Formats: sequence, structure tokens, C-alpha cells
Amino acid sequence: MKKISIVTLALAGILSVSSTVRAQFAGTVVSYTPGSGVTSGYTAPTSALGAPSTVTADPFWGNSPVDPFDAPYLSSQIVGIGTGGSLTLQFNSPIQKDPNHPYGLDFIVFGHAGFNEDFGTFTATDGSLYTGGDNGVTVSVSADGATFYNLAAPSGTMVDGLYPTDGSGNPLLPVNPSLTAADFSGLTLSQIEALYGGSAGGAGFDLGWAVDGNNQPVALSSIEFIRLQNSGNVAYIDAISAVPEPTTGALAIVGAGLLWLNRRKK
Repeated sequence: MKKISIVTLALAGILSVSSTVRAQFAGTVVSYTPGSGVTSGYTAPTSALGAPSTVTADPFWGNSPVDPFDAPYLSSQIVGIGTGGSLTLQFNSPIQKDPNHPYGLDFIVFGHAGFNEDFGTFTATDGSLYTGGDNGVTVSVSADGATFYNLAAPSGTMVDGLYPTDGSGNPLLPVNPSLTAADFSGLTLSQIEALYGGSAGGAGFDLGWAVDGNNQPVALSSIEFIRLQNSGNVAYIDAISAVPEPTTGALAIVGAGLLWLNRRKK
């Protein structure tokens, strides 16, 4: 029998992990309407596909890590949804509703928000944001792409608001949603990352928040489509991730996949 080398097995494992991890992010643009107020050039909806940005490759400043003080801002990284605009994305694999997901959250939306920074102490001034956090985006979901249900998110849950992206974190792990802007006041980057608990940030959403047109709860076991509609100021979207099932296999895949994710440029 011909022996299979360790290198071959490792390569097969990497390809398997890469494929699985990629499937955890939005894979297809279904529809996009920019709306009004979007900055010129920020209307490529494919910028919202795949993993959230980890590095900003600026032609003048060089490569710069994305962190809660330094948001992704290139037109190749984010897409704008202005007043009256909308963006609908599809996942290649269904997003599952699972109460055992961390904090009960099933998917995460990453935006363009960043904390205001005190450059004298390199800390967050008061937890406020210098960009993002002031829009009217509603999130709706669908299993079939035809019937959508709004998610009645709790107060404080906002697309392109808390929590600014940390490119060194895990984009498949949500931040503790009980944290408020005030909790980040006066914190350094390392202290913010500690509060994130290994997460890459983003706004987490629960499929259990789904309601119908009469504002009555709807039980959804899984969905494939996510629609973002804006009735307020412009929001900018970088990516959407699905929280994986909390099994040993999934956790192993996520852990190994981070090696790939942290080297990925959007």
C-alpha cells in the first residue's frame, strides 16, 4: 500500500478548513440599491462578501492592521447603504438557529465603525464612535429568498456601530452583547481586545428575534438570506459571518481556520 505523506494530509486538512471557513461568510449578492448619500466609489456590493477585513492596504501609508481604532475604509473593503438603500446577501450554507451559540447569537454583521481615540494616551476617549453608529438599518432574514422577516433587535444592537472590528480576532465569535459603549471608555487596544474575549467584533443577531408583519414572533430554524435596509444615515458594511455550530469539530475547524483568516487580505 502506498503511504500518504504528512504533507499531503496537512494540505488536505488546510483545503478542508479553508472551504469550511469560507462557507461561514456571505457568498452571493442577491440585490443592491445604494440609496442616497453614499460616498462616490463605495457602491460595489461584492465588497461585503467573504471575511471581514484584517488589513488596510493603503497605497500611501502601507499595510495597516484593522482594529477598533482603525476601521476598514477602502472601497474594496466596504459598501455603502444610504437612505432608502438596501443590500441582500445569500449564504452558500444555511445559518442555523441554535440557543447554544455564544450568547444565543447566530450571525454577525461587520461595518466601518471605529472608537474615538485619545492620541495622548492611545485609549478610547469615552466609548463613542468617530464613524458609524448613527443610521436606521433594519435587518431581515429569509429561508427561501422570497419571504423576509424583520429581526426585532434589542436596544443598542446596531449595524455599523458597536462593536468595531478587530482584525486579529475570531470573526465567527460574537462579542458579549451586554457590553455598552461606556465599558470601553479609557481602554487601550489590548484592554478592548480582552473585553472582546477573542472576538473580531461586529454586531451579533439572533434568529429568535424574527417577527412577522404583525410584529408576532416567528420560529425560524435556519435562513440563507439576509437583507439590510436603511431609512437613516449612511451605513457601510464589510462582511457578515455565520456563527458555527458549537461542536468539537466546528471549534477545531474555527481554530485552525484562524491561521488562514489572519493572513487573508480582503
